[in-house]
Amino acid sequence: MKERVQRQGFGLPGSLLLLGAFVLLWHFEILPDGYWGEFFLLWPFWLAATAASLLLSRLHPWAGSLAALGIMAGALAGAWWVADSDDRKPILPVTPESISLPLGGVQTAQVNLTVSSGVLALSGGAPSGQLLVGRFEGMAFPAAQYSVRVGTAGDRQTLEVNLQGSWEVAFPPERPISNGRWKLQHASGVPTDIGVYGGATTLDLDLQGLNVRSLIVEAGAADIAVALPASAGRTDASFMLGAGSLDIRIPAGVAARIELEGGVSSVDIDTARFPSQGDGRYASPDFGNAANRVTITIGTGAVDITVR
Repeated sequence: MKERVQRQGFGLPGSLLLLGAFVLLWHFEILPDGYWGEFFLLWPFWLAATAASLLLSRLHPWAGSLAALGIMAGALAGAWWVADSDDRKPILPVTPESISLPLGGVQTAQVNLTVSSGVLALSGGAPSGQLLVGRFEGMAFPAAQYSVRVGTAGDRQTLEVNLQGSWEVAFPPERPISNGRWKLQHASGVPTDIGVYGGATTLDLDLQGLNVRSLIVEAGAADIAVALPASAGRTDASFMLGAGSLDIRIPAGVAARIELEGGVSSVDIDTARFPSQGDGRYASPDFGNAANRVTITIGTGAVDITVR
């Protein structure tokens, strides 16, 4: 073994050790989300490390090994810096994508959003005359893609929006590898039923200014923050999650009834506003008479839940 190292160097084993160390950092959640997406974008450095090892090893095995390790360490550290930078800029150019769907004569709507990974932010504030607008921000490989199917029956419109904002790779699992972010805005005054379906993703749903009649969220390993409508009358909300976290914000003046199903890692519910009724049920004292109220059903695996 000593003779082999002296003859061939230690560039490949050393690079694998470095990579393994960073995988451990990832699993301990020390590396930022988006790290592996940035690292994969630096694939030219991998070629440079291989070339340096092959060329310089002809002079001395250690020279090629040290050069390869230095280049690989630089790529790993550089990806960390880019993924953790607030003012990061794309390493490779990304073609921007945008969505613009006119309101027309629509009076009610059904919006189904499917996002495989990355980040989805949904809020009100669509410009006048638009039902749904949005754009892709950040970086991804390949560039962001989407498809939209629109169906209209009378004054009701159904939107099927499929968003892809990151490079889908099975390893490492359960956390998004891209900093890609879809930011959508919906018309505030249109009564709407919303469905959001995702995998390993991050969802930021600010529905306070929307007239949401029903909300369905189904996701795998997801981190979800949702602010429910402030003045939509009655809203039914259902959440089905495999793992991750769920942070629900209920505006002041809105009553709620909450029902928990399935296994839960931890639950933090404001029992001053929503006293426990036993058996995983909570409810506002004035729920039956409230002008604005939400019914929340949560079915989960191992999820940390906060309701405020």
